[in-house]
Amino acid sequence: MAKKRLFLFAGYDKQGIIDETLLHYLRALSDCGDIVFVMDNDTLDAELAPVKRLPHVLYAVARRHGEYDFGSYKRAYQWADKNGILNQYDWIYLVNDSVYGPFFDISGILEDLESRGVDLTGMIDFQNKLTPVQVQSWFVGLSRRVATSDFIRDFMAGIRAQENKQLIVLKYEVGLSQIVMRHGFKMSTLISGENGDVCHSMYEQPLEMLKRGMPFLKKQGLYNLLGMQYLYPFATEVLVDEIFHNATRTGIRIASMPLQYERPRYKKNYRLTLFSIPIVTVYRQRHDTTQLTCYKVYLFDFIPLMKILSRR
Repeated sequence: MAKKRLFLFAGYDKQGIIDETLLHYLRALSDCGDIVFVMDNDTLDAELAPVKRLPHVLYAVARRHGEYDFGSYKRAYQWADKNGILNQYDWIYLVNDSVYGPFFDISGILEDLESRGVDLTGMIDFQNKLTPVQVQSWFVGLSRRVATSDFIRDFMAGIRAQENKQLIVLKYEVGLSQIVMRHGFKMSTLISGENGDVCHSMYEQPLEMLKRGMPFLKKQGLYNLLGMQYLYPFATEVLVDEIFHNATRTGIRIASMPLQYERPRYKKNYRLTLFSIPIVTVYRQRHDTTQLTCYKVYLFDFIPLMKILSRR
C-alpha cells in the first residue's frame, strides 16, 4: 500500500512573487502527497491563487511573520494539528524553496527512504567532528509516530524569531534532528557524508551532486554550476529558462565560464566522403571538467545540420 504523505512547505520571495520555479516544485510534490503551504511574506491574493488551485493543496497562506522557514513549518504544522489530520499520514515532510527542482520524479526516492526502517530522513545530512549530526532542513521527513509526538509538538510551539541565521541553525535545524535521535529514533538520508562534505558540495559542486542523483540544486549553488547550459542534461529547456528568470529577478548570482577556463576545440570525429568530397562531417568538443560532449554535424563541411549535447 502506498504511503500517505503530507508536505509542510515553507516559501519566501522578497518581492512577494510566486513564479514558475515554485509552482513546478509544488506540482511535483502534489504528485506525491498533500501540501500545506505557508509563505513568510505578504502576497496578494491573486498571486497566491495559482497555489490554491494546485491539486492536493489543503491550505495556503502568505503573510509576513519574520520567523523564517521554521516559523512557516510551525504554522503549517499547527494548522494540520489543529485540523486533526496529522494522524492520517505515514510521513510528514518539512520542505522549503531554497532549492530549484526537482529535476525528475522523486517518488522513488521517497519510497526508498521510507523503507529503511528509520523515523527521520531527508535528502542530505551534515556531519563533522564539531557539530552534532543533522538532516539539512530544506527537506526533512518525519514518520507519523515522531511527527505526532508530544516532544515534536513542543518543539514546534517553541519556535521563535532569532537574532541571526546561526542561532536558527543551532536551535532548530540541529535541534530538530537531535531531539528526534535523543528519543531513540534513527535517521538516514539519500546522500550522506562526513566532515560536512555533502552539505558543502550542494553549494560548491552542484553539478557533481546532480550526477550523483540529487534531484535538487541549491539556489545559492547556481554560481558554481559554471553556466546555465550545464543544466540541460538534467532539466527541460522550459525549466532551465524558469530558473534563469528566477535567479535574475531575485539577484542570485549566475556564473559564466571562468575566464581561466579554455574552451576545448572542436576536433573532427567522423567524415563521410564521396569522390573525396565531404558529404557529412561530425566535429566533437569534449569538456573534461564537466563531463559534457558537444557534437556539431555539417553537410559538405560548411552547412550546419545539428548540434548535440550529451553527458558522459
